[in-house]
Amino acid sequence: MDRSVAAGRARRVLLGAAAAALLAGCGLFEDKKTPPSPLPELQPGLAVGTTWRLSIGSSRGAFLQPAVVENALYAASAGGAVLRVEPASGNVVWRTEVGAAIAAGVGADGFTVAVATPRGEVIALDADGTVRWRAQVSSDVISPPLVGRGVVIVRSTDHRLSAFEADSGKRRWVFVRQLPPLILRASTEVAFAGDNVLVGYPGGRLVAVALSNGAVRWETAVSEPKGTTEVERLADVLGPIAVADGLACAASFQGRVSCADAASGSLRWARDMSAGGGVARDSRSVYAVDSASQLHAFAVDGGASLWRNERLAHRRLTTPLALPGAVVAGDLEGYVHFLSPAEGSLLARVRVDSSPIVARPMAWNGSAVVLTTDGTLTLLAPPR
Repeated sequence: MDRSVAAGRARRVLLGAAAAALLAGCGLFEDKKTPPSPLPELQPGLAVGTTWRLSIGSSRGAFLQPAVVENALYAASAGGAVLRVEPASGNVVWRTEVGAAIAAGVGADGFTVAVATPRGEVIALDADGTVRWRAQVSSDVISPPLVGRGVVIVRSTDHRLSAFEADSGKRRWVFVRQLPPLILRASTEVAFAGDNVLVGYPGGRLVAVALSNGAVRWETAVSEPKGTTEVERLADVLGPIAVADGLACAASFQGRVSCADAASGSLRWARDMSAGGGVARDSRSVYAVDSASQLHAFAVDGGASLWRNERLAHRRLTTPLALPGAVVAGDLEGYVHFLSPAEGSLLARVRVDSSPIVARPMAWNGSAVVLTTDGTLTLLAPPR
């Protein structure tokens, strides 16, 4: 390995460790000195039932979340199990041991299921759970692969983006971008938008990469780094990117929430907010959790602030999920909170187990699929 490359990687690791220490208390890293807000009193406005509950194996030390594709639910454990679950009943359709620890996943499109290991091995399975191929990327992976349109897109922690043919595992292209000297070790997802792949980067940039060959189509600023020190200038795009109705919305740490035209990258609006995760949206609002675990709603059209809920501060909320009648987020004590999309008031809460919920809730048929770090997978259903 070139010595300059090795030195640069080592510097990022050391600075990343320093950042973790300095940023504890910003909501992005666990902070034992800032206790979570006590659970607020609740006048239930929504009855939420547990349809089923399933133990699949711990996800501690990994970045795992379920994937929902029509009438199939895929999940994984850090110990190396990948499962397909029937979402209506919670019955396990198949369970495959891949022979290695799993650090990131799950990505799925109904035909291909993909996970990644701590050593940067990408493992693709068929719809019946048979391992189809294995491939190697340049570093470990902590973000779920993006699967669909005949490819598996993998983002490694060195922020290289690798595209593999879904059928064969043949590498189609690799996209490499220069990075700032200090970056956060946090899961950042990629998303399809037309014939592009949208990628959020350190430095607050959102980049559209051509699905066919990995060429840059456009680039826009979610936020601009500010400050004089490298820690103050951290502005990494975090979590998932919400793409719908021609808009691509994203959020960055110590930066902003913004929405841009998904085809051209032209910025539509941006609002200051230090993100603690990614964004979700419905037809009316963009929802985001800030680095103090306050939940915000912004108008899709124009970005006006609609409401902010401060009652769950420092509970390390997940990226939210927008359901037809509720905004849903999990917390560090295994609670799932349901809030009113119109005004942000608390409607209901359910405790799945006592372990943290790190994975963002996923939607199936108007219900929320939730996974805790102890491996409890459950379906929570508001009334219809």
